[in-house]
Amino acid sequence: MQGHTVAVTRPDSGGDGGGGRLGELLRAQGAEVLSVPLIRFLPPADPRALWSGLRDLRGVDWLLVTSPQGGRLLGEALAAAGVADLAGTRLAAVGEATARELRARGLPVDFLPTTATALSLGRKLPAQPGQAALHLTSQLSENTLRGELAARGVTYRRLELYHTAPAVLNAAERVALAGVSAVTLASGSAAQGLAALAGPDFDPLRLPVAAIGEQTAAAAWTLGFVSVTTAPQPSLEGLVAAAIKAVRS
Repeated sequence: MQGHTVAVTRPDSGGDGGGGRLGELLRAQGAEVLSVPLIRFLPPADPRALWSGLRDLRGVDWLLVTSPQGGRLLGEALAAAGVADLAGTRLAAVGEATARELRARGLPVDFLPTTATALSLGRKLPAQPGQAALHLTSQLSENTLRGELAARGVTYRRLELYHTAPAVLNAAERVALAGVSAVTLASGSAAQGLAALAGPDFDPLRLPVAAIGEQTAAAAWTLGFVSVTTAPQPSLEGLVAAAIKAVRS
């Protein structure tokens, strides 16, 4: 990866402009990293509805968290709602990165699928027909999890834990992004944000992109990206492997 610049489009949780953990992994492979977050995480549109839902978990057997951002924010939401514990409701995370964020906030994870996808979580969640699951996510969450659980007779409900909005890049950021060797995409929202940057001076669909999983890759293909490499496993390490392949292809 020497001599190549890879764009990290995830919001920089470290706040230092270095692309967070993904940036560290890319630099370890010799790449230069350009941190250009394409989405922003905002408070939910209706915080009171969120707090009300968290205060009353009667009849909810499982809480489902499907992003590291959700893992970071759930503890804050519970505190804001005045909820001291989950009162017997079990907690499932989509993957290890999400589970790590939850555990760091004192929230024990009761289930983690072997593959970090919503599809795997929906199929493998140890819920019985007639039980209920509450999905804490953003307003842009796809319906994969809902469909898989409904097919198993599990009642699905969704609460907006945070709001996802597109970031706005300045002219210098657009120029820098146009010159990278590859762009990493960790969500369909990031793919949409990148495609939305199209203009007379910049065609983002021509950039090689590395997608963290099949859903993100499918979103990129649908949007018209011409070179999409899918990670061999849906993890940051897998995303780095996909970025390496995208650069070399």
